[in-house]
Amino acid sequence: MNLTLSTNAVSPVSKRTHWTLLVIAAAVLVTGAGPTRAQSPDTTEPGASSQNAMVERAKAEAQRWLDFIDRGKYEASWTEAADYMQLGTTDEQWAARVRGAHASLDSLYDRTLVAARHTTTHPDLPEGSDAVVVQYRSTYETSRGVRSWLETVTVYKEREGWGVVKYLIRPEQQ
Repeated sequence: MNLTLSTNAVSPVSKRTHWTLLVIAAAVLVTGAGPTRAQSPDTTEPGASSQNAMVERAKAEAQRWLDFIDRGKYEASWTEAADYMQLGTTDEQWAARVRGAHASLDSLYDRTLVAARHTTTHPDLPEGSDAVVVQYRSTYETSRGVRSWLETVTVYKEREGWGVVKYLIRPEQQ
């Protein structure tokens, strides 16, 4: 979200009004009002710093989105996913698939980031699309005891921000 306030010497706005607007703008920024998805930067610098910024934004979006999965809010995870993912399935179909994948998982004990890498050549996305593949080692209680799983969340840069386009969970090879 960009918010630009400038003063002009011939502005009819009084100093008191100007300061009131600044206080309101600061309150909006502090409370986080605005879009819920991690927003893409307005200007990107070529090189590693912009790539690192994309990875950090995508990791934040992946974590925000996984919170829906962790709470069993599978339909909401579909609603909060990228438009690109929603085109391939309905919310009911998505919820049924995730519910099935999580059927043997009771409670999440731990989730640790394993890797996050930027790519423009993901096989499920149009060539040249910015995406970040975020992988976690997650420990869940199951009917067989505590087991480790690999969760992979692919986050895609859309016009309105970053959104999840793919989620995969599989048992970790022991």
